[in-house]
Amino acid sequence: MGFNWWREADSDGTSAQEIVDRVQAEWRAERRRSRAEDAQPAHAGLWPHGWPHEPPDQPLSVSEAHWTMQRHRGCRVQDCPRKAAARQALIAAGRMKPDTSREY
Repeated sequence: MGFNWWREADSDGTSAQEIVDRVQAEWRAERRRSRAEDAQPAHAGLWPHGWPHEPPDQPLSVSEAHWTMQRHRGCRVQDCPRKAAARQALIAAGRMKPDTSREY
């Protein structure tokens, strides 16, 4: 046996670094799971698929627009007509100023 016997020995999974790595991997997996659950609104199962993403029949008020932006935080403005209408309502009311450097 040489001086570096501990580096050459077979690992049994109980070294401090292996435990830290395993705990971090479990923590990351749990974090990903909780983020995926948070991305889905709690009331998503109550509505027919696609219905809440349709454009509104009438212009949204400022409070409705805020609520819509919160409910559709996972949607992209380009893909969700309801979020786009809410965004336009907030811009028109002066409550939101778009970043012109990001618009194409």
